[in-house]
Amino acid sequence: MIVRALMIDSAHAATSIRWLATTMLCLLILFGAARTCAAQPAPWFPDAPTFTHYDWSGTPCTGCETLVARASWRRMAELAGVPEVRFRLAPDETQGPAYAVAPDIVVLSRAALELKSCQLAFLVGHEIVHIAQRHFDEDAIALSVLSGKPAHWTALGEAALQLTDGDFGLALRVAHLWQAQEAEADWLGTLLAATCGCDVEAGALAWLRQDEASGGGLAAAHASHRERVQQIEAYADMARRLSARAGD
Repeated sequence: MIVRALMIDSAHAATSIRWLATTMLCLLILFGAARTCAAQPAPWFPDAPTFTHYDWSGTPCTGCETLVARASWRRMAELAGVPEVRFRLAPDETQGPAYAVAPDIVVLSRAALELKSCQLAFLVGHEIVHIAQRHFDEDAIALSVLSGKPAHWTALGEAALQLTDGDFGLALRVAHLWQAQEAEADWLGTLLAATCGCDVEAGALAWLRQDEASGGGLAAAHASHRERVQQIEAYADMARRLSARAGD
């Protein structure tokens, strides 16, 4: 099982904000030219990566129960181009309120389901981005290369991810990739939630501000919530515009 939390590293905050600000300008142009349809991928959502697909059949969601998707979750999955996403209820709270399991499962805890609707929409949108952008496959490729493995040494994604087990040095080397993935999931997850009419203050920012000191650590994919708030604020106007369109 692959667990992915919702964060990035503070050392790269300034670079990420500049990148996000530039992207914001491009997306604003797109918003003025077209409106999105729930039945089709959003024109502003990045195309799916074309790199190697790994076999994730050996990564079940142990102990999870089938969860009936809400209409807003389905809408976000469709806008991200992955309508096949499945939803599961976590067996307990040990792995956090929300996480993704490769290749196409979003897992939510009972505590997550009790959150206010827009905070939950942000969490679901964030995990959908990990699936749509194939972050699991990206991790498997990076870990294989950085560990010196030959090309195509395994077709099993879980085998590649296990290379970090007991290897802190390898985790440290790939942490930059994890942090970039978390930034992308925060950014696009906020926008997906906005398409459901969720204002950024009621969704992503409200969730993160509950515990701004949470997160961070050496070689972690997690930055503090405070740093994530700062990054989301850089493109909050874009999210507000999408939210306003959803309410038209």
